[in-house]
Amino acid sequence: MSSVAKSKKRSTSQIKASQFTPHGVVDIWMEGRLMHYEATGPFNTELVDCLAIAQRDYLLATRPQGAWVSVCTLVGNAMSSPEGIARYAAIMAAPKPDNMIPVATAFVIAPDVEGGRIMAPQFAKIYADIGRPFQIFETMAAAQVWADAMLQQAQAPTTPAA
Repeated sequence: MSSVAKSKKRSTSQIKASQFTPHGVVDIWMEGRLMHYEATGPFNTELVDCLAIAQRDYLLATRPQGAWVSVCTLVGNAMSSPEGIARYAAIMAAPKPDNMIPVATAFVIAPDVEGGRIMAPQFAKIYADIGRPFQIFETMAAAQVWADAMLQQAQAPTTPAA
């Protein structure tokens, strides 16, 4: 991420959404057609609320054009409180303008991320419920290959059925 200027990055650490302290931090930046999220947990509801604000502000500032994919790399700990994961599900299901919705989402959860195996099915359900292509990978390289395929698919011209 060293090539990404600080001014081109947003972080939940810049947001104050509640009188309570968020647990965890999420940094957001764009590289090409990928919107990166680096999420260091564990996470609580207050962090999810800060994420919603940081993400909205970042998308309004960058206004991505065309297809893009979000890739979230979980660092250290993937655990969330039940309330935090429920809040994340609600935010993901809320209506958004088309240019603020990625064509697909990948999570990178390395085997050493605490709670990764526990949280993975919950993340998969959230994205299945909203109908967005979603996949979990152990490495960024594997996520990148899949993201590129999702972008190619999204940009491919659609041919009408005969």
